[in-house]
Amino acid sequence: MDEGRLFLLSPAISLVVRPMFVSQEIKDLVLGPWNDPEWAIRCGLLRADLDRFITGARIPVAARPYQARSAYIAQLDQPRDEAWEIRSRDPEPSIRVFGRFAMTNWFVALTWSKRADLEGPDSREWRDAIETCKAEWRKLFPTYDPKTGDNVHDYISAKYFLV
Repeated sequence: MDEGRLFLLSPAISLVVRPMFVSQEIKDLVLGPWNDPEWAIRCGLLRADLDRFITGARIPVAARPYQARSAYIAQLDQPRDEAWEIRSRDPEPSIRVFGRFAMTNWFVALTWSKRADLEGPDSREWRDAIETCKAEWRKLFPTYDPKTGDNVHDYISAKYFLV
């Protein structure tokens, strides 16, 4: 953090329950400045979606990768990649924030993409997004692996439900 490569994202009006560290790329996305007023609004709503995680709100978690349209967060396929997405759907364009867990409840948001740019779940674009997320992790933590687990509770300890 002292190097200016990761930033603790604090919620606008609440306490941190589940810490989220963000890359410069994510910080710039949610904090601006923006040239387009519509994009500024969209990014502000993304920030509110990220605050749901940070403040410990009850969140829906996909039971399977690329499933459960109502899920807020999902582990992506292959689970061994330990890549996760936070889904910000409203308004269009839908945005995906990719990251990994450093420890239970500690999420590191590394990259993002507009959902429309990712095409189908078996597309090269999805695979590239996962590989980029993993590469960004290795740049920040070359000697540390992300958190691994067998079930959602290994990553998020409370206030979630499977969909």
